[in-house]
Amino acid sequence: MKKLFTIALALGLFAFIATSASAQEKYVAGGFEMAGHVMAGGGYQHNNNKAVTYFTTDGDIGYFAGPMGKYLGQVPGASTDHFSFFVDEVELDIMKSFGENVRLRADLDFARAASGGAFTMAAFTLEQAYATANIPVGNGIEFLLGRFNTPIGFEAVDVIDNDTISKSVISTGLRSSNTTGMKIYYAFSDLVDFHFYVVNTLTQDSDVKINDVPSFGLRLGFNWGEEGSESTFGISGQFGPETRVSNKHFTYLGDLDLSWWITEAFNLGLEGIFRRDNAFGGSNTEYMGGLLNLKYVFSDVWDGTLRFAYAKQFDPSNLAVATFWTNLTGAEQSIYQINLAVNYAIADGAKLRVEPRFDIVNPAGGGNTEYVFGGALAFGYEF
Repeated sequence: MKKLFTIALALGLFAFIATSASAQEKYVAGGFEMAGHVMAGGGYQHNNNKAVTYFTTDGDIGYFAGPMGKYLGQVPGASTDHFSFFVDEVELDIMKSFGENVRLRADLDFARAASGGAFTMAAFTLEQAYATANIPVGNGIEFLLGRFNTPIGFEAVDVIDNDTISKSVISTGLRSSNTTGMKIYYAFSDLVDFHFYVVNTLTQDSDVKINDVPSFGLRLGFNWGEEGSESTFGISGQFGPETRVSNKHFTYLGDLDLSWWITEAFNLGLEGIFRRDNAFGGSNTEYMGGLLNLKYVFSDVWDGTLRFAYAKQFDPSNLAVATFWTNLTGAEQSIYQINLAVNYAIADGAKLRVEPRFDIVNPAGGGNTEYVFGGALAFGYEF
């Protein structure tokens, strides 16, 4: 009896393994891909003896001034010093294609908020999750539905894709990082392409949509240069009711971005932005900003970047009660950010990055200018 039971158990186990293997093979076969990256580091910054007014958010992550502003576990006080190790993110990108015309993608971002900034970082963020279908019209129209990286600006959403560890105020506060809705993409040729999207909101996309009229955006892109050193120029516009309490009182935004490889070793990056949020019970709020990014490739393993960013918020709020999505820089103020980053390629897909940074935050009024300075070091690996 024991012998028969053992044989039956063995046959059952074999059948289970065979079935599981078959199911697993069926699940992952055919156009299934995975990729991602890891970025971690540490740094220090000093805040002077003035009250903190700068705070921006892209909807998923909050940012204070300074190189460590993303990784602080609390609001930085006046005359304080901060030292911390951090995990910027562990990202896992999952892609699945169905033939040549349909594709699914999800970008999953993980961090340990408790060790890197519980006040500003989420332990998990669904950065992207969308489906695309290619419609065979002309050169092919790509139709996308879901959550996606907004096609606007010079800086990428993921820090590992940028030249610096920290991001500018333009990227973290004044324009979209991720949006949820639908997007149409069409490439007229290798030189010209076009994005048009209809989304819930253009700012702080993680917030709940309240008003019932969507917002809109577009980008006309120009591309030139050889593979590996392509230059791009983009003209972007956004429009929609962003107050979240009315279908009127619109937001208007215009953005220009340039990444130009002047030589094989020298890249010039530029961005300019203007935004107006019309009032609902408060003052109209205007923002303007600019970015200059100078990158030089010294060798196959060394490169350096000098970046300067500026932004100004002209009014305190566009609602009677100020909120973080109507004070996109935190207050009526001017912001100056300068940083220098050096990258060393340890291996293929792996970089060590060092960055000192200095911020000046000057709120309206006198004697309240905030100075924040420090530096960070990070290791990033793409797989």
